[in-house]
Amino acid sequence: MNNKHLPTWYNDYKSLIESSIDKYLDTYLALPMSPPLEEFKNVIKYSFKWGKKLRAILALEFYLSLSWKDFSELRSDDDIVRVCIAIESIHAYSLLHDDLPCMDNDELRRWELTVWKKYWEYNAVLVGDLLNSLCFEIISDIKDPVKSKKISKLLSHAVGYYGMIWGQVEDLFYEKNIWKLDTSTLSGLHWKKTGKLIEASILSGVILSWEISNIDIYWDFGKKLGLAFQVKDDLLDVEWTPEETGKSVWGEQKWFVYLLWVDATKKILHDMISECYKISQNLWSKKIDFIVEYVETRKK
Repeated sequence: MNNKHLPTWYNDYKSLIESSIDKYLDTYLALPMSPPLEEFKNVIKYSFKWGKKLRAILALEFYLSLSWKDFSELRSDDDIVRVCIAIESIHAYSLLHDDLPCMDNDELRRWELTVWKKYWEYNAVLVGDLLNSLCFEIISDIKDPVKSKKISKLLSHAVGYYGMIWGQVEDLFYEKNIWKLDTSTLSGLHWKKTGKLIEASILSGVILSWEISNIDIYWDFGKKLGLAFQVKDDLLDVEWTPEETGKSVWGEQKWFVYLLWVDATKKILHDMISECYKISQNLWSKKIDFIVEYVETRKK
């Protein structure tokens, strides 16, 4: 879905996040450096260049809807904007490392060369390392130390040993041992590798809003939406081309599609999305409803 096909509010949120990232990086990287490091700054900025900013937008919308604040009130130095930058930083890190030849060996993302392909592997590794640490440097600047600690722990858990790393280790193992995989294990793998960061993004917005009385509902929504997002990726790998998705796809039986075939995978996706809608009805946000619809119908 191109920006012109997205609703105005989504593009407004996305523009705020992107401009805030640019402003933050301009300040963070302002000191003159040696020629190699000046070139390295270009690699950092390239890593943020595209994307739907879905995770940050989820955090932002949950914060706004639960705190009853208006988008027009936001400033670039607000804590929720800092959280959005941090989320996109750690998400960019995960993509950089996921694309590496030793991982998924992807050469194309968002219709452009992946970072390792354009700037060499060592730069992709180093920028990924930087963006991982930068996330928590940004979170440490949140004004309320209690919220800062909660969000830092939430995000680190989502991408650490019990989250993305666990999922990635299993992903690489089962690619070589696909006959050992079952749907229950695969669901857990997808949730850890992809879903937990989506879940953590939602909960970060909830924590900043101080609306924690229904935290289990938001956690359940995030878990289901995150898993649905990855199941949709499995279908995109089979049903669409790199020209359509803007990234490397393989046109082969992938994960859920490998285990259950296309129709059954679509049924799983539909059921997950239906569960998300049931939860989102209690959130009183048409924007969240749109994001649920987008996860199901996206083509990239």
